[in-house]
Amino acid sequence: MPVTEAPSRDPEGDGLVRTSAPRLRLGMGDVLVQFWRAKWLMLLVFMPVFALGLAAALSRPDLYEARTRLIVTGASVSGPKALVAPELELLRSPVVATRALNLFPMSRLYPEINAACEARSRSLRGDAEALSRLASECRQMCVAALQRDFRVRSVSSAPVMSVSYRNSDPEAAAEVLNAMIGVYLKYRSDVLARPEADAAPMIDRTVLERSLLESETDIGAFLETEGLSSFEAERDTVGALYKAASEDLLATDSRLRQVESQLTAYRRQIRAIAPKQELFIDDTTGQTLLDMKLAREALLVTSLPGSAEVIEMDRRIARAEAFIATLDQPTGTVRTGPNPRYEQMLTTIDDLKAEAAALTDRQAALARQIAAFKERQAKLATLAPRYNELKRKRDVLEQEMMTSSGGNAGAGRWQGEDVRVLEPATVPTEPEPTRALLAALAFAAALGAALCAGILKALTRTGFATRRSVERTLDLPVLATVREV
Repeated sequence: MPVTEAPSRDPEGDGLVRTSAPRLRLGMGDVLVQFWRAKWLMLLVFMPVFALGLAAALSRPDLYEARTRLIVTGASVSGPKALVAPELELLRSPVVATRALNLFPMSRLYPEINAACEARSRSLRGDAEALSRLASECRQMCVAALQRDFRVRSVSSAPVMSVSYRNSDPEAAAEVLNAMIGVYLKYRSDVLARPEADAAPMIDRTVLERSLLESETDIGAFLETEGLSSFEAERDTVGALYKAASEDLLATDSRLRQVESQLTAYRRQIRAIAPKQELFIDDTTGQTLLDMKLAREALLVTSLPGSAEVIEMDRRIARAEAFIATLDQPTGTVRTGPNPRYEQMLTTIDDLKAEAAALTDRQAALARQIAAFKERQAKLATLAPRYNELKRKRDVLEQEMMTSSGGNAGAGRWQGEDVRVLEPATVPTEPEPTRALLAALAFAAALGAALCAGILKALTRTGFATRRSVERTLDLPVLATVREV
């Protein structure tokens, strides 16, 4: 029920009646009742907040974390922390992240950044300067993402460092972490190497490190713009492919000439071979003579040997025998068939023709590949001066970094220290429970928002929750209550 103005009499007793707005007095029970009545509001607040948080948690890809540990050996009067602290800074250096990133294609480690950069590069075609700036910006974004996913910390009070890297690809996580450890060890040996010079001028290491990082970024941007992961590896790969294709082409040409020579010889030989041959001759003279002799025997059954029929049959048999004796070879129908040698040679010729056609196609394909390799080598030759210039600039900066670290008196505290890998990174098999954690956070946030809405609704409501709240506020007895219709 709403709060109304309660009547009160003038204490002076003049009989005048005035009204005042009393202050709403609520007890704990009233607040709980109001809080319970706001349950639908709390549910209305809880459901969308939790649904949005849960959707965000489920849309997040699984991340796999590869881990490794390093131990720092050496003596230090300040304890293990003094040994580990400089190594932690070297591991977190942007130079290490940039050099490690140059070993992998951007599309493998961070496909979202690569897709966004490719979409932006399509709108900048023809503008070389803008494309160069975009490539540098994309490399910086990948370096920042790599540093965000790369974690290094010291373990307890021992001179041991725990290093980890997270990525959505478990194999990439292990490979990148091992590559970063290798780059760190190389970078550490370059930075902490002490030259033999007696003295060296003091150089601002921060400026040198920034310049070295810019040089590494320029090299990475140059390689990214030209579609290369490693200039030396690309050059060696193209050279090896060109050599293999050339050798294969020579072997193909030699085999093709051999096949054509065999084909010519077989074609010349097949002209002297008949395609058909005599299988047998169907000679019936012997059967005719036998039939005549059987007929004579049949006559002897009914006639005497000196009868005219028998004598005539004897003459016929004698003439037939005399005729057969004059023949040099059997006579009759000659049966012919295909010559097996001719058919075999014809099959060989067909096989050689097919092989020659396949070798011709292979020869053309190899010629196209060799032309493409030559074109690629020519392009790499045109890019080599620019790459060598960037590389020389980086080498000079590294040499200056080594000189400055050798001349810096504070670098002596690392003298004699060594870093060893306790266990290399292996491919993780289980993803991090980020989805469950984010879902729990979404549930807690939704529950907190719902409770805040319910409490706010209970404390700011202007009506009376119970009969006792009316009696406490108006100081009047309540005779009856009526429900809303």
